[in-house]
Amino acid sequence: MLSPHRPDRNARRGAAAALLACLLAAGCASSAPARHGRDAERRQDYDRAVVEYTKAVRQHPDDADSRLALDRSRLRASQDHFIRGRRFAATGKLDQALVEYEVSSELNPTNTEIDDELRVTRNKLRAKVAVAREGKTELQTLIERARDLPPPGLDLPPGVKMPTTLMFRDATSRDVFTGIARLANISLIFDSAFRDTPVTVDLRNATLEDALGTVAGATRTFFRVTAPRTVVVIPDTPAKRREYEEEVVRTFYLSNADLKETMDLLRMVLDARRISPTTATNALTIKDTPERIAAAARVLSAVDKARPEVIIDVELLEVDRTRLQEYGLQIASSGSTGLNGGVGIATDSANTTTLQTLKNLTAADIVATGLPTLYYRLLKSDSSTRTLANPQLRTTDGVAAKARFGEQVPVPITTFSPLATGGIAQQPVTTFNYQNIGVNIDITPRTHHDDDVTLQLNVVVSNISGTGFGGLPTFGNREINTMIRLRDGETNMLAGLIRDDERQSLEGIPGLVDLPVVGRLFAHNSKTQNQTDVILTLTPHIIRVLDLTEADLRPFRVGRDSLAPITELPLLPLEAPRPQEPPKPEDPNAPKKPGGPR
Repeated sequence: MLSPHRPDRNARRGAAAALLACLLAAGCASSAPARHGRDAERRQDYDRAVVEYTKAVRQHPDDADSRLALDRSRLRASQDHFIRGRRFAATGKLDQALVEYEVSSELNPTNTEIDDELRVTRNKLRAKVAVAREGKTELQTLIERARDLPPPGLDLPPGVKMPTTLMFRDATSRDVFTGIARLANISLIFDSAFRDTPVTVDLRNATLEDALGTVAGATRTFFRVTAPRTVVVIPDTPAKRREYEEEVVRTFYLSNADLKETMDLLRMVLDARRISPTTATNALTIKDTPERIAAAARVLSAVDKARPEVIIDVELLEVDRTRLQEYGLQIASSGSTGLNGGVGIATDSANTTTLQTLKNLTAADIVATGLPTLYYRLLKSDSSTRTLANPQLRTTDGVAAKARFGEQVPVPITTFSPLATGGIAQQPVTTFNYQNIGVNIDITPRTHHDDDVTLQLNVVVSNISGTGFGGLPTFGNREINTMIRLRDGETNMLAGLIRDDERQSLEGIPGLVDLPVVGRLFAHNSKTQNQTDVILTLTPHIIRVLDLTEADLRPFRVGRDSLAPITELPLLPLEAPRPQEPPKPEDPNAPKKPGGPR
């Protein structure tokens, strides 16, 4: 006889078995990324192991085993890329070594050895251009040597110095000038309006130019070189300045600066009015006083510099969005399935990988993502990824680099014109405009002093999507227009240009589906939908920096003395505090001073 409670017991057992099966299925599904990560780790494919363990940590943030496995895989993958980078660097393949070091640094950002090798490799790449630039031509050497030369006949004997014991105390200015002239073996002439004044001056170990300038400034006089080894001392008054004013003409040959901009600069800063350009030789001719000519030479030396140059590695990939989801990534606009916004990999204080999501994006947003180079490599090596363009653009700072890949399609445009003057526009006239179809890239770089590069970016990916009214073609368009700032050698990914393609095909029994009329009975329509995303990667490399020297950055005064028109502004050293002497002990037998403490 059966128990009346046995059906209930069987039902409870069936429910428990179903619940256990669900739990086991959920456990198997949740552990799939970790299992794939362990398989990749056994194959020593540490890059794929990092991706799988990252998905496992994202699904189960509290799983300590997955976190430890992720940290272990990141370190091993970093070490592998570091070893590859050293091999490339040893064989002189610095470009490939730089890429390996960057991946290694992303996986293990706390390793200082990797950062040092990365910095050294970047400097070596930049030194290739610097070495070529250091080999100056004969023309460059001639221009630099003649840049600071004064006009002939206006220079004093070079290399003349005053004795180390030369000092004057309450001496007349005529005696001081005469003593300097005798020591330098030059002739001295005093203007008829010259008047003696007492002066105390220290000229120990001073050059001839500094000695004459010091005494002239202390006695309100100035001097002119009127003949070889002949100096005239004149009172410093406006009338005497006009009387002894001299003008010289000099031509400056520019190598990099723009003529018009340079002319405006000299007119505004130095008040140079008599200046004329020569476009054929890119030269400026100036007529002015010797001091202004010397100041113009100093200014032109600072501004006539070559622009920085940048090489931009551009790669445009068309990626199957299914593959992105398999890697645990979803780069999309708001409203699509999965994670909205841009996906990036970040490292927190515990050195664990977390997923960051950008919210509140509209459908028209173009998402800039900071994915590591590791994910980019895995996507690129996938068989479903198609490379649309991979140019390497070299351009100068502020100049747009343009690349066009594709074809030009004629688009007819019909307008109506009158048959006669003043008539009704009724005669059709058809013209054709050619539209670029394919990949169109415009990038304008701007370098910064901290080795950052700002890229003004415009990318258009267009194609013929079909035909419209009157059989005219219709065009599909995906466009990026943005500005980003990257470090030298940093890779950035832009994504979010989604495209949906629907295809209808007839499927059925082979042979029967081809029969006329009745073939449709053995076939059915199949619709497939393929969704792709366009990913753009940008990697700028600075290969030429602005060639500045300390003399270009240091300010100077434009003096009125033709022999010393340029005066450097010295850097005032900080005066060290004087050590305080310890107080002397008081003598108890010494008499007390009046007014002291009682």
